[in-house]
Amino acid sequence: MPPGPQRYRAQGRREGVDETVLANALSVIDRIRAADPRITPVLTLRHLSELVGVPYPHLRDLVARRVPRSYKFFYLKKRIPGRTSTRMISVPNKTLLSIQQWIVSDILRFTSAHEASYAFHPGGRPLEAAEEHCGCAWLLKVDLQDFFHTISEGRVAGIFAELGFNRLLAFELARLVTVACERAKPSDPAARWPTIPYYQCAHEGMLPQGAPTSPMLSNLVMHRTDGVLARLARAHGMRYSRYADDLAFSCGADRDAAHVRRFKRLVLKSLNEAGFRPNLRKTTIRGPGSRRIVLGMLVDGDRPRLPKGYKDMIRLHLHYLTSPDYGPAAHAQARKTSVSGIFHHVRGLISWAETVEPAYGKQLLARFWSADWPPLEPTYLDDLSEDGD
Repeated sequence: MPPGPQRYRAQGRREGVDETVLANALSVIDRIRAADPRITPVLTLRHLSELVGVPYPHLRDLVARRVPRSYKFFYLKKRIPGRTSTRMISVPNKTLLSIQQWIVSDILRFTSAHEASYAFHPGGRPLEAAEEHCGCAWLLKVDLQDFFHTISEGRVAGIFAELGFNRLLAFELARLVTVACERAKPSDPAARWPTIPYYQCAHEGMLPQGAPTSPMLSNLVMHRTDGVLARLARAHGMRYSRYADDLAFSCGADRDAAHVRRFKRLVLKSLNEAGFRPNLRKTTIRGPGSRRIVLGMLVDGDRPRLPKGYKDMIRLHLHYLTSPDYGPAAHAQARKTSVSGIFHHVRGLISWAETVEPAYGKQLLARFWSADWPPLEPTYLDDLSEDGD
């Protein structure tokens, strides 16, 4: 638990801090403690530099986006029918990563996502998100385009301000957890912080996909929109869940296709008004007679199930792994990977099967271990000890 205001007051008076300055600082501390008493109060950027162990001039340069190579960028191809696209992954450097990890451990982990959100927090699981829609007759799925990158530094600064931090520090914290690059929106220098010329930047920052702070911040930015969508769903006899950028709405057979289509228009309107871009290519309605899938799980029954394609994929792997004429080494070579790689890949697939369908997953695991695996490396031994086999 962070120290209370009494300690700050006593220390400030011992150091001869002006009473007006001290009163303003204590007012900020009170606001932060009102949001959650476990959040570490931070008063200024210089105060933050002491807490995170980063020199103040370097911290200020990071805020001003004047530190070269503060992020390393990777571009991954996205599978989109009919066109090519890339996903930008932004990995912070060692210093910036340590600052962001401190923000997670001392500030963000004490915040809460909306109850409809099932990702990026300890209580959320994809299986539970799918369970919300089990037995549905109609399913509406909406995907948000470039989810992290549509969340601007201004919206993130608003989150820190809501947590009680003063306006300037909220902006500086937002700069430390966002990235400005050619994909970011151009900013208007005359409209943003005109009294701090050093902080002017050509592009407004956005949440980077690859920073430890981005998942929790995206949940907080979406909190109000989650509330709007949850109320909208209840008003129209629908259920709502969100897992990161995947939104799902469902209802029973007492509704018809026209009702779901009208509801879809209301959802898209709400998302656009909130500043998010629905991906219309991935916005779908599934009704009776079609497969209703949420986060890779069938939800047309009493509980989530694995799709046939997923089961066929594992069955194919196990066929080659356990075949006396093939085995792990040959299968790994055919897949252009190592035996260790194929081991962990298939073991991961089975782990998910165990989560969704435990009895079926247990059968798969027994067959997996029956393969003639070569002498085990330490990483294999870790898996063996976890499974207890």
